[in-house]
Order: sequence, then C-alpha cells, then structure tokens
Amino acid sequence: MTQPVETAQSLERRVLPFTQPDVYGFLGHAFVLGILQNYEECQPWIHTNYMQMYISQHYIDLNEYRLDFYPDLLIIFGNVPWLEYRQTDKAELKRFNISVHDYIQRQIDGGFYFFSYVDEYYIPFTLAYGEHHFTHDIFIYGYDRARRVYHYAVFDRNRQFTLRELEFDVFDTAYQADTRQNAISVCRKVAPEEYAAYKYDFKIGKYDLDVALMADMLDDYVNARNSSDRLRLYRNAEPGRWGMDVYDALGEYYGLLIEDRINLDVRQMHNLWEHKKMMLVRIGYLQQLGIVAQEVPYLDTFRRLEQETFKMRNMLLKFFFSRNNAALTKIIALLAAMKASEREACMQLLADLRRYAAAQA
Repeated sequence: MTQPVETAQSLERRVLPFTQPDVYGFLGHAFVLGILQNYEECQPWIHTNYMQMYISQHYIDLNEYRLDFYPDLLIIFGNVPWLEYRQTDKAELKRFNISVHDYIQRQIDGGFYFFSYVDEYYIPFTLAYGEHHFTHDIFIYGYDRARRVYHYAVFDRNRQFTLRELEFDVFDTAYQADTRQNAISVCRKVAPEEYAAYKYDFKIGKYDLDVALMADMLDDYVNARNSSDRLRLYRNAEPGRWGMDVYDALGEYYGLLIEDRINLDVRQMHNLWEHKKMMLVRIGYLQQLGIVAQEVPYLDTFRRLEQETFKMRNMLLKFFFSRNNAALTKIIALLAAMKASEREACMQLLADLRRYAAAQA
C-alpha cells in the first residue's frame, strides 16, 4: 500500500492524509482513492470495485468513446461506504456571508476534504493557465495559514496528476471566476468505530470483503454483462459496451480515428492501463489474504497485459505528434490479441474465487 501524505496539524497548518492514487484517469476516482488507499480497512471495498469497465452508449452517440470503470465516478463520488458527504454551493456561502477561506479551513479542521470548481485559466501549472478559460475540478486537502497556501490535487500541464500548493489569493481569483459550476462538496473518512452511529441512517464506516461478489463482478466483465442491471432498483440500466466488449469498441474507435472521423483521446488507453494495474494490485491483495495461491499462472499474464497497455498508451502519445496511422493499425491488432489472453487469465482467476467462495459458504 502506498504511503499517505503525512497528516500535519497546528493552529496555522493542517494537511489531511492524501496519497497518489492508483486510478487517476478521471478525477472522481482519483479523489476517492487518494483518501481511501491510506487505510487498511478500505481495501476490501477498493478491490471489490475497479474490476468492471464500460463505455456508455450516451457517449458513443456523442462520438466520444469514454471508457470508465463501473460504478463510474458519478456513482462513486457520493456513494462510498467509507466517506461521509456534505453538499452546498457557492451561492449558499455568499447568501450567509461566509468566506470561502474560512469555510475550507473549518472543514479541513473537522477532517473534511474540499471539492469545488475553478477556472483553470488562473491556476498555475495547468494546460489552461493563461491560455483559455476552462472550468475544472479542484480538490483541497490541506492549508498553511502562515504561508497562505492550500495543498491541492491537480492535472498539470503535462497531464500528470500531481499534488501541489496554491496561494490563497490565486485560489480566490479562480474560485470567484464565472465557472458556471457552483457545487461544493466536502467529504470525511469515517472510522470503523463510527459505524454504529449510522445504524438508522447511511450505515457508513463498514465494508467487509465479499469474494462471491468479486467473482460475480469478474464474471460480468468476462462475459460483457451489463452490471448496471444490478442497480435497477436505484436507477435505470445504462446501455453501452460492457466488460471485455470494450476491446471491440476501442478497436472501432481507433478505426474511426484512422478515417479521421473522430478526435484523438488518450484517456481510453490510459484507463485501460489503470484497469490492468488494478487487476495486478487485486491479485497481490488476494495473495496476502491467502485467497489465491502465491504461484498462479495468470499473474504473469496480467503483468504482461499491464506492460503492453502502457506501451500502447505511449504509442498514442507519439501518434499525437506523428499522425502515423500505422501505430493505430498496430494498436487494433494488439487489442484483439490482448482480449484473448486476458479472457483466459480472468477465467483462471474466476475459478479460484469461485472455489474459495464455495468453501466459505
């Protein structure tokens, strides 16, 4: 498990635990995992999730093949069993004449992380800085009054997810700009001993490892099953391309890119790479718990898949400059081969999970 940013607390400074997340292609996942990865009790929830992938038909219809984990960031951000959420908005703070700086610092003093929207035209180190107005998320996990800076997470100009400092005055300018997004959300990591306090409410602060559910989600992934069917009591099912069918969908996307009928977006391949990373981390976690053996044939397969996906991600970054379609043709062929290899590895892992779950029943 990665080491968290050290928690520092004084009258003038406080920094909440936040670490470089394993998933950061979309910020909703990055913010959640940057908090939860610091805690051993959160590992069961993390490893039960981040297995299924999908591309919503809504985005395909918009000519945007947005590959994401399922549950996606819109479901995850607000429905995590280890996080207590509170919501307000910028207008509400103004209505009650509350300084945003006082609000942020009081929330952090109470253990709450701050999330809202800013205009990145004013945020140093971002792609938009000084170039064009661009509304984007900001996530603050600490402050230093003496130095007048916030600790925050951001995508920098190199598209890297980084942890930086931001001057109070700079934040104020970016926050007060016309972002057309006024939501404010704060969240706090709940301790396991608080679970009883939520008995008649949200029942947050507890999530036990469920190997049978993990197997079901892996089965959904392997068989391209629509996992949103599992939430039909809560929301309508989401049509789209699910599980291993995303390989075929990505092949179609890169085919459209060769024909110059769609825009280049490297996030799909980045997120596919993060999926392979999470599969490797999950297998390591299951080995630590004795759920799968230390020597399993599919571990090497997932290592190779992670490396190959990372190489394809870099090939796309080079394509951005070269526009050599031969790279895309190669990626399409590699995706087809990867799909077959991963299916076999997933079936082996699934058999181990089913075997363990049956023994525990």
